[in-house]
Amino acid sequence: MLLGAVLCAANLPATAAEWQCGTDIFAANNVQADLANHPAPVWRDVQLNIDAVDAFSVSDLPGKSFRLADIAFVPGVDDAARAWLGQARENEVSITSLAEQPDFLGRTPVLIDDPVVGDWREELLTAGLAMLVPETGQDISHLIGIEDSAIQSKSGMWSDQGVDTAYYVVADDTAAGDLPTASDAIGRFAVIDGSIRSIEHQEWRSYLNFGANWREDFTIALDATLRDGFAQGGDFQGVLDTWVGQKVRVRGVIENRGGPYITLDNPFWLCLFQDEGAQ
Repeated sequence: MLLGAVLCAANLPATAAEWQCGTDIFAANNVQADLANHPAPVWRDVQLNIDAVDAFSVSDLPGKSFRLADIAFVPGVDDAARAWLGQARENEVSITSLAEQPDFLGRTPVLIDDPVVGDWREELLTAGLAMLVPETGQDISHLIGIEDSAIQSKSGMWSDQGVDTAYYVVADDTAAGDLPTASDAIGRFAVIDGSIRSIEHQEWRSYLNFGANWREDFTIALDATLRDGFAQGGDFQGVLDTWVGQKVRVRGVIENRGGPYITLDNPFWLCLFQDEGAQ
């Protein structure tokens, strides 16, 4: 099981097309094209055993374990997710591997194509029974939109607005209203929405600041590799500085470094909100 809390902004109604995340920001790769050129293993017309909410098996494939790619399950809704999976497993499905090697628990991340239900991830995200945790480099723009709609409608896990338990918070108190902030979620994995106030560049890192006092307010740290990737080999300062004033969605473990702080581990965990008419 993964995660403890997610931070997302309250007053940011968005559609799928308005968020650009990871690969969309710097056009790193196209997994669908890659799968077409290098077909991944596919198992067709199988019936899954639900060994755990995040571990599936197939009786005819002994020794193999699978899990849904790019999503994770969280305490509080895992029982409801398990119940949903228990019903969906009655259908025969096709599964497509999205990784050459299994994870540290021996599970291969997969897509599940269900002729009755469709993509299992979409249904679980719609109901707020799973959290999006991009990992495979796949185009997740449609999943971002589905999760965003669930957040806005307070479905499933997103209905929790408790200070110690919320999966949806904002970067700072100025936009919080009744919502918890990043400071409330220190020590947890969270999804956070906020607007960048300033950016500081140092030799090996750039810091995205979300408040007037960078020593106390929420900050995202980008290492040199990530910021160069976002700049596509160009002037990273020039590219990142255009982000000032933009709304951002990020997910990761929030540390306490004088204030709430995330070291971005995965470029797909950062999204920019694109205003209407933005290129």
